[in-house]
Amino acid sequence: MTEEIKEKKEEQKPKLSVYATLQKIDVKPYIKKKMGLDYLSWATAWGLVKSHYPDAKKEFTEYPEYIPSKGEWISTGRQVPYRLTPFGCEVEATVTINGEKTSQNLYVMDNRGNSVKAQALDMKLINKAQQRCLVKALATAGLGLEIYAGEDLPEEPAKKQTKSKDKPVKQKLEDYPITFNGQPTTMGILMKHFKEGNSAAVNYVNSLGGEAQKVFEELLNSKAGNGN
Repeated sequence: MTEEIKEKKEEQKPKLSVYATLQKIDVKPYIKKKMGLDYLSWATAWGLVKSHYPDAKKEFTEYPEYIPSKGEWISTGRQVPYRLTPFGCEVEATVTINGEKTSQNLYVMDNRGNSVKAQALDMKLINKAQQRCLVKALATAGLGLEIYAGEDLPEEPAKKQTKSKDKPVKQKLEDYPITFNGQPTTMGILMKHFKEGNSAAVNYVNSLGGEAQKVFEELLNSKAGNGN
């Protein structure tokens, strides 16, 4: 009789929601550091969810493909798992857990956290964005949401500006490190190629965003002001 009462009490206990269940999972042992910020790998996040909800599913939204050509956007008639716009590219991940759907969007970024435009896109960057977006969708569902408190995905923290007598401002701008044509170089070298009308340099400049774009514009203005 005691066992029957125990079973009935167990049945009467309210079941936890998906969010409440995933929120109880301690992700701290799985957190890694990147550029000083915390992140959870997509494989670990997905494995934790599947261990609690074996029927969980994930998918990436597909969009009609449009590509820029001679100032216009041309339809290719294909469906692709990303959306390309004049301002950058984004992906959307959807997870279905115990019948509940959760979706999140994320822009495709470079290794400095800047939005990547059409000229600099490749499938490696798109795939990385998809996996980051999957983790973000799982966080919305309840897994490791605290990682995102106050911060989004890991990106390089802004450096404090300090006065330095070693180099003038213009020299610092020219020495700003970038990767151009797959090779590490400086903003000063890029500016030289840009001024010469190098098409690869022009395309690269058009793809700049965030801090790199600001550095380029400041350097361009400083050179214009000096008559260079």
